[in-house]
Amino acid sequence: MDRLARILATRLREERRRKRLSLRKLAELSALSPTTIHQIEAGRGSPSLATLQSLASTLGVPLAALFESGPAPSEPAVFLRAGERPRTRTPGGSLERLATGLPGQRLRGLLVTLAPGGDTGEKPMTHPGHELVFGLAGRCLYEVAGKEHKVGPGDSLLVDSRQPHRGRNPGRREARLLLVLYAPDEEPAWMERHTRR
Repeated sequence: MDRLARILATRLREERRRKRLSLRKLAELSALSPTTIHQIEAGRGSPSLATLQSLASTLGVPLAALFESGPAPSEPAVFLRAGERPRTRTPGGSLERLATGLPGQRLRGLLVTLAPGGDTGEKPMTHPGHELVFGLAGRCLYEVAGKEHKVGPGDSLLVDSRQPHRGRNPGRREARLLLVLYAPDEEPAWMERHTRR
């Protein structure tokens, strides 16, 4: 089990217990199977980011909180070396979390890798806030409110993430994207739900 999967397993279980929800009740409220939630809490499997968003929304927490361990830093900046970046495999590729942990943080950065044929979920997702997509390598189709945008290296796309959106890699090469997500503090239940296959 990788480090990020261990953190996710622990934090999901803690949040579920803090809300005094049984595994079955959380499954019912999030429209997921109890088996799926059990596998995540056990650190097994590769949940899609759409699945994780559903859990975070149901629990009323930002999904990013499920990937954080330890207390918030008291320093005014968080530095994370490239080799220390938490990374996890997802059904559609991989997800790397950039530095996080400032108190009151509403801005999140992710490096998303979509394998050939990979996508962020079968169905478009919505969440509060805005999303900036910046192409690093390969090509990706990013669909927003039914319209497709081709994102290649150096291209950028700003998304009102309350609109249905999803990304997919129809090509034969891996696609890498930098995602910067912002959510207003009045709508805290948002997340980086952006890779599956």
